[in-house]
Amino acid sequence: MTLNSIGDQARSFALSLASNRIKTTLATLTQEVASGQVADLGARLDGNTRALHDIETRIEIATQLRRNGSDAGARLQAVQDMFEGVRLITTQLGLGMASDPFSTTPMVVQTRSAEAAQVFESVIQKLNGTHANRHLLAGEAPDIRPIAEPGQILDSLQALTAGMTTADDIATAVAAWFDAPAGGGGYLDTAYFGTLGSAQRIAVGEGSVVEMGTTGASPAVRDILKGLATAALVDRGALAGNLAERHQLLSAAGRQMVSADSQILTEMGRVGLAQQTVEQASVTGTSTLNSLNRARSDIRGADPFETAAALTEVQNQLESLYAVTARLSKLKLVDYLR
Repeated sequence: MTLNSIGDQARSFALSLASNRIKTTLATLTQEVASGQVADLGARLDGNTRALHDIETRIEIATQLRRNGSDAGARLQAVQDMFEGVRLITTQLGLGMASDPFSTTPMVVQTRSAEAAQVFESVIQKLNGTHANRHLLAGEAPDIRPIAEPGQILDSLQALTAGMTTADDIATAVAAWFDAPAGGGGYLDTAYFGTLGSAQRIAVGEGSVVEMGTTGASPAVRDILKGLATAALVDRGALAGNLAERHQLLSAAGRQMVSADSQILTEMGRVGLAQQTVEQASVTGTSTLNSLNRARSDIRGADPFETAAALTEVQNQLESLYAVTARLSKLKLVDYLR
């Protein structure tokens, strides 16, 4: 009878191959247990990755839309906070100038007009506010401060109304300057530096878009500035020496501010509707993203029970291989694992 034997070198080579194979399998299974995903996705899908690619593309789009929505929501809230801050310092002032029965005295007229001048500066500072280093009311030019300095605006209005002798004339001239269209030489040409035209549109969901239409050129913004600037001209000496006309101009400014307050509330309502659109898109987008992530996990995910069973089997194979190797070479386990 012929006996076949294997030499030491061949046996060593065979054991080395088996060891490497087992260790590679062990590393793969360990990776799958840790990540929860199959290591060889191509084998899982038989090379057809189109469905997975489509899902991952939709996930990328949905994730971007969520980022858009988050950014738009934060900007819209910043606009709301800005307007609320404006109303906080203008509402009572406007009512006081429009209806205060004691505003006919020189001291009260001077005090009210000085307060209006200070509030005018504060309001412009708020309207030039930023969120994430982007100006809120500059339209599609967020890196540009949208509204000119208060002093620059009042200088223009003071030059415009120089020589006028009645409150009606001054109020009419100031209103015309703020209301003038682009190219008319008024506010839009000399004091507003943002963009005009169509509102900035931001996609926040599948088929859902919000418009960021509030700018320094919005009627509500111009109206509140119009009232404050009119009152601030009294502080600069408009109609000096004619208390009755100064009082009348201050009252007209107050009425303008009261009217502008309603316009601001209307603008805040439009912003609120945009916020609602963002919120609805966020809820829908989150649900869609969760569904897509589950679908991707179903494709990429490794079955934890199957992986654990395979890992146990490989560990048994490794122990068996060690036992054989130890008998053949009397290796210690520590030396082998090294």
